[in-house]
Amino acid sequence: MGYDLNIIRQNDYTNDEEESNISFEEWIEYVASDPELKLTKGYEMVIPGIEKTWQESPGFCEWVGGPKSEDDIIPWFDYGYGCITAKNPNNDTIKKMIEIANVLNAKVRGDSFEYYDESYFTSGRPIFLAE
Repeated sequence: MGYDLNIIRQNDYTNDEEESNISFEEWIEYVASDPELKLTKGYEMVIPGIEKTWQESPGFCEWVGGPKSEDDIIPWFDYGYGCITAKNPNNDTIKKMIEIANVLNAKVRGDSFEYYDESYFTSGRPIFLAE
């Protein structure tokens, strides 16, 4: 499991039912323009007691220009259903997501429908649009 943050773009951010509209082509174009990102089109999955397997995911990329996590894992982003996702992002990854969102005219949203922008790093809390 884990907690996801997503880069989404909607016409109405107060509409929880509206799907994100970032196209796969936009994402691939962005990844190609960012020297810190490496499109891998998938990832290796390690399950104890089972051989390593490769999981195909055409919009999957690693943030090779960013800091590794405490457990030495390269941060990653994956595209699906009109949004870009990172699982359990640390503050460095959240900053990168905000940077990407700004370029794509999008927002960073968590699983609890909270939003992250630069103010998160000064206030210490995300924004809830209903507040």
